Amino acid sequence: MSDSPPPALPPRVQPAQPAWQGWQRSSLTVAVVLALLLGLLLPTTAVLLFDVQKTRATAMEDLKRDLARATEVMALSLAEPVWQVSPDLADPMVKAQMDDPRFVSVQVVEPASTTPFLSQQNPGGHADPDLVLSQTRPVLRDGREIAKLTVRMSAAPLLEAKQAEIWRTVWRSGLTLTLSLVLILWVLQRYVLRPMMELTASAEALAAGRLEQPLHINSGGDEIARVGVAMERMRQALLSAFEALRQHNLNLEETVTQRTAELTASNAELSEALATLQKTQRDLVESEKLASLGRLVAGVAHELNTPLGNALTVVSTLDDRYKQLEGMLAGGGAQLRRSTLEELARDTRRAQDILQRNVQKAADLVRDFKQVAIDQTADLRRDFDLGKVVEDVLVMVEPSFKYTPHVIETDLCHGLRMNSYPGALGQVLTNLLMNALLHGFEGMERGHVKVHCERLGDTEAELSVIDDGRGMDESVRRRIFDPFFTTKLGTGGSGLGMHIVHNIVTNVLGGQIEVRSTPGQGTQMLMRLPLLAPQRAGEATGAR
Repeated sequence: MSDSPPPALPPRVQPAQPAWQGWQRSSLTVAVVLALLLGLLLPTTAVLLFDVQKTRATAMEDLKRDLARATEVMALSLAEPVWQVSPDLADPMVKAQMDDPRFVSVQVVEPASTTPFLSQQNPGGHADPDLVLSQTRPVLRDGREIAKLTVRMSAAPLLEAKQAEIWRTVWRSGLTLTLSLVLILWVLQRYVLRPMMELTASAEALAAGRLEQPLHINSGGDEIARVGVAMERMRQALLSAFEALRQHNLNLEETVTQRTAELTASNAELSEALATLQKTQRDLVESEKLASLGRLVAGVAHELNTPLGNALTVVSTLDDRYKQLEGMLAGGGAQLRRSTLEELARDTRRAQDILQRNVQKAADLVRDFKQVAIDQTADLRRDFDLGKVVEDVLVMVEPSFKYTPHVIETDLCHGLRMNSYPGALGQVLTNLLMNALLHGFEGMERGHVKVHCERLGDTEAELSVIDDGRGMDESVRRRIFDPFFTTKLGTGGSGLGMHIVHNIVTNVLGGQIEVRSTPGQGTQMLMRLPLLAPQRAGEATGAR
């Protein structure tokens, strides 16, 4: 990385702003105006509505009270004119009352007359019937009713005066609101909106990467000025941070180069160590295979000692008897008799039977060992009977069990033909049986191992090795197929036996192996094997 400072970010091109974005910029002004309008108009409107309702109710109450008083006074005043039947006397009294604009009409009706004695109507009239109250009162003379007086009055004049006063209040409030808006908007534009627009432009310049451009900060100690000062400090801090980042990048590149060289060297060493480890593992696997074959050789040699020893003893005995016979024939000793020849013939026949049985047993052992050894060393693929191969392997393994209290039992399905690798299968079975002998029956007085095979469908067979030994806990069961894992560490165990078993079953025989075990309840080794093993790499198709 070069020492030159990193280029500044290119300024972003500002697209043409639609009208609605301009409206958004003045949203604060709109909000203030709406707040003022709502803050003044709503309370004023509520108060005016309340005053209108209150004024109407008060006017109707006053009208009702004045109507009762006026009706009572007029009834008393009109008693004498009505008694004298002099409408001219009553007319001035009524007109004096009608000068009040609240009066709508006054009517005096005598009981025996169909025409009113007196009736006057206010020429102005009031059309709203909800504002008109009416009251009828008898006109009495010496306690006797001589006429009925009906007076109708309206609250409309009073309400009109009140409405005129309310409208004057509304005009005053509107003028006050307009002047307040103008003053507030001027203050807002000068001390809030214009500084905020300048801060917005500065923030957009910072966002575009123009950190070298100082911010224009208005003088003053208000909140917006303090925000501008904070933004200027942020710009300077960003410049310092970018410079520190550039220096860090330079140091980081040097560190990465150094660490890359170290990792390259470490990887080379690890690759070499891995190759060595793999070679060692292959050597150990081969050693384990040879050790397994060596155990077979030792077992067969031990088994051959008995029949060959018996045969040698019989041959030695016959040799002595024939020497004795030759001495008799030469005349150098006892006389040859018929009974002696017959006894020699019987001994020879018995010796022949013993020799034939022992030599045949040795021949069978050698034949079985030869087949097993060929299978395990050559690893050839061929057709075979699974039960027969298992029996051949057991012949090789039984000598290891012969002088122990442990017994091998079989439950085999004969006639189960497979096309696979009998040598690999024999090695798997040998390792499982020896594992049961060395680990499963350790410290036990007597144990049983059962080898069982059966057909599973048309394409698979199951081969199982089940013992009633000590079993194993879950931690051991999970790791039993791991390479170099053994519970006999330091006492001769390599930890490769079960790993080889797993590799052979899965990779060579193409099957699966499952371990089921519980401490104190023995172990089950269950293998599912295909009757036709998969082709191996480098193997000719159809090989047998």
